[in-house]
Amino acid sequence: MRRLRSFLIALPLALVAVAPAALPGPAGATATPGLLACSGHVLHRPTSFVIACADGYTTLRAIHWTTWGAHSATAVATFGANPCTPYCAASKMRYFPRATVRLGDPVRTRHGILYSDMTVHYRQGSKPRTFTFSWKGDPGFKGTRAVPRRASS
Repeated sequence: MRRLRSFLIALPLALVAVAPAALPGPAGATATPGLLACSGHVLHRPTSFVIACADGYTTLRAIHWTTWGAHSATAVATFGANPCTPYCAASKMRYFPRATVRLGDPVRTRHGILYSDMTVHYRQGSKPRTFTFSWKGDPGFKGTRAVPRRASS
């Protein structure tokens, strides 16, 4: 009986010691978003990244992140794309160095907070080009909620 009484007295003290770690952070606090890799792992500041998981025909290599924050991330990278001309299997990847990458629109998913949109600006010869991609239709993003945006000052 004495052991049970000691246990019952110690249990609330143990729960109080553990509880702060289990509580959510302050209102408005957000974890830094990640990128969902084809493997299902969440990545932060990857040095390479396959954008199109189904066929691997769009990629980023030699990524140098300049920012990685709660609302967006920016980088310079080599952008790789298969033009699929005349069709994808007969075409080779083309690489465009010094492309600028912007990730944005973080959303809550079952994997945590993830960037859901990507914009890549690159040059094909002398012509500027833009590639955009959204993961919002990806099954890994089901049941998402938008992450509150920072209030404008």
